[in-house]
Amino acid sequence: MIPDLSNASPDETPDGDRYIVPGLIRGLAILEGFSQNNPEQSLAAIARDTGLPRATVFRILHTLEVAGYLERNPARKTFRLGNRVLRLGYNALSGRSLRDIATPILERLRDETGCTTHLVVREGTDVVYIARCLGATRVDSLIGVGTRLPAHATVIGRTLLSHMPLPDVVRLYDGYDFPTYTDATPADLGELVAQLEADRPQRSLASWGYFEPDVASIAAPVRNRAGIAEAAVNAICSLDAYDRAALEDVVRVRVENAAEEISVALGYQG
Repeated sequence: MIPDLSNASPDETPDGDRYIVPGLIRGLAILEGFSQNNPEQSLAAIARDTGLPRATVFRILHTLEVAGYLERNPARKTFRLGNRVLRLGYNALSGRSLRDIATPILERLRDETGCTTHLVVREGTDVVYIARCLGATRVDSLIGVGTRLPAHATVIGRTLLSHMPLPDVVRLYDGYDFPTYTDATPADLGELVAQLEADRPQRSLASWGYFEPDVASIAAPVRNRAGIAEAAVNAICSLDAYDRAALEDVVRVRVENAAEEISVALGYQG
């Protein structure tokens, strides 16, 4: 419950601090009440949860809406966080590196799934692994930070290639000698383009022994403020660690959520 400090004297504010702005405290507390599990709230619900008068809550919500920190859904008579809140997060994090932003999210994804998690960026026709969080499940993989792998032969690489304009992909692979690693590896530009066209509509890609025969993987793109797929994350495990359906249903959602969280931290508002 938030105390209604509308008419409070300095002695009645926290610690008797005369410089505290009560309305700001109440507004910030209301913003903190929105979460992934509670993304939309009505005025009545906020008044109930905070213990503030409805008239006070109405004025705060209206102020936050006008300032862009909340958005109103007229049909449902609810509020949700606005884009300005996301920009605040971006401005605070913009001085940090992509790896710094992603690592705690990769660690949480690792803890949630037991899988080893990675962050990669593309350099030419390769992907470069720039972060790794080692999981609890046994996985016979030689991938570590600094590893370079051919993008066309890995699901995490295809994740990035599929979000490039097709003419750029064609130029990138013009004259390229396609090494193959499994029967699923595209052997030429035509096969790669066909695969990427199938990949493009999907939010994430799943691999069941696509690059390393004993390793399963789920990968999803990370977008920057301009909406460009700047990086990708994945979760990998041995084939016997998960039932295939569970990997593609349960782990997939968590990987997509992690990629989205990193993207939002980078300023993506799609």
